[in-house]
Amino acid sequence: MKKARLLVTRFAPHAQRLTDLLNAQGTVAFAQPLLTIQKTAEFNQVSKVLAKNYDYIIAVSPNAVDYTDQALAGLNWPQSEYLAVGKATQVKLKAATAQNVVVPEKCFDSEGLLDLPLLSALQGKRILILRGTGGRELLCDTLRQRGAIVDYYQPYQRVAIALCGDILTKEWQQQNINGAIISSIELLERLMAVVPPAAQSWLKSLTIYAPSERILDQAKRWGWSNTKVLPGISDHQVIDYFKH
Repeated sequence: MKKARLLVTRFAPHAQRLTDLLNAQGTVAFAQPLLTIQKTAEFNQVSKVLAKNYDYIIAVSPNAVDYTDQALAGLNWPQSEYLAVGKATQVKLKAATAQNVVVPEKCFDSEGLLDLPLLSALQGKRILILRGTGGRELLCDTLRQRGAIVDYYQPYQRVAIALCGDILTKEWQQQNINGAIISSIELLERLMAVVPPAAQSWLKSLTIYAPSERILDQAKRWGWSNTKVLPGISDHQVIDYFKH
């Protein structure tokens, strides 16, 4: 089996940290963030939003927790039933709120969260979803179908980093990159936009490593044949995966 030589596309500084850890254990990796994060106008509305006494507050990413915590600027998070989509988000949310945080047992995505018995009967319950702008509507739509009153708090947005695709692609080819770690469909789409048309066949020859079958299914629809599911996207989960 060919040894992985990986492109790590996560946000900075997470991309460089994971790259350093992978290289330290002998897995060749190169950091290349494709998107950056900026505050939205909604960032400053946190006190108004959180004053509504929600029954459940759901965080869909570590960034959602970080930006909400920054917006609160030292104020306490409200008492609520907290849920997180994945374990990395759970850890951040637990530390920020000092409260218990429920997380899916296996499937760390919207579908996994929706399978929780806690969210099965929601008539009249008030739910707040913490996330960046855009993204899937499955979670919100399904919760509303189950009778919940759902709001969003979106304190950040993802913005494309200006990159020279021709130069970068040549560098990646010279470095014999044969795989990419992708944590969202948005990142996969951005990677496709960065690589010039003449190198798309090379790009599609890479193995895509992602923490969700949903991302891999989209990769297959866009032309990738080599895809592998990661056990999660936290540093230790990725490190452990590439030890084998």
